[in-house]
Amino acid sequence: MSRKMTRIVAILILAAMLAGAIFSVRAGAEEYDETAQLLEETSEEVIAAAKLAKEEAWKAAHIGDGRTVVLDPGHSSVIPSGSVPLGPGSGQMKAADTHGTSGVATGMAEYTLTMSICQQLRDVLEAEGYKVLLTHETNDTAHSCVDRAKVANDADADIFLRIHANGSDDRYVTGAMTICITPSNPFCPEQYAESRRLSEILLRDYTEETGIEEEYVWETDSMTGNNWAQMPCTILEMGYMTNPEEDRLMADPEFQRVMVAAIAKGIDNYFAEAEPAAEPEAAAESETDAEEEPSAQE
Repeated sequence: MSRKMTRIVAILILAAMLAGAIFSVRAGAEEYDETAQLLEETSEEVIAAAKLAKEEAWKAAHIGDGRTVVLDPGHSSVIPSGSVPLGPGSGQMKAADTHGTSGVATGMAEYTLTMSICQQLRDVLEAEGYKVLLTHETNDTAHSCVDRAKVANDADADIFLRIHANGSDDRYVTGAMTICITPSNPFCPEQYAESRRLSEILLRDYTEETGIEEEYVWETDSMTGNNWAQMPCTILEMGYMTNPEEDRLMADPEFQRVMVAAIAKGIDNYFAEAEPAAEPEAAAESETDAEEEPSAQE
């Protein structure tokens, strides 16, 4: 090959190398631009997600702000004498309160269990910003079901939650239920829809978190305290003290913390969830229609 041809070949090779370098630079620049754009989009998504998480955390921490919850520890060691009207203006009278049940395995009185749960629940709810009142602070005084409801009414509470434990003649019966008024309640029918919604959400969250079997929402107008309440109200029957296993479980301090957290979650979700309240026509019929009424006591 002549010297001239060698020079031409060398120039062509150099040109090719230069073109390749230019292409690589351009490709790298385009790749850089794409990467930069992806990072920018990702950053925006991360910032948006972080902002949403912060808002949700703030909402969770402050969900109780401005809301009043009245807790009613079921029963007490002192039973009030006499009877009270079933509801405002009612001529039908009912015992002012009853003794409640007790644990077949632990011997624990229902009022001891309900007071323990309510006191722990108060601490949890107050930490979330709720204003919390108990209908009574000790079990050595008598309080009728009407007196208990009046505490909630006087406090202008947002909800009135009555904490109980169940009992049955059948020691094998287990589970939790909630109890609210019916759509045709003669005393406070305007409270039905929200009382039903509170009952459903509370029962759902309580049983999901504790693992206790879910029974159902019992609609009845036979509960004096519910009839006197001027706000959404339900009774939570946490489990059966007449079942040895459930009795021992509810008496366990560690499991009580689980119960308390579950009830608090139900209260939070009642205020947080925005679905429309159940209409009376759409409300599920009580599963006791063809059975005897449950033995739950106020």
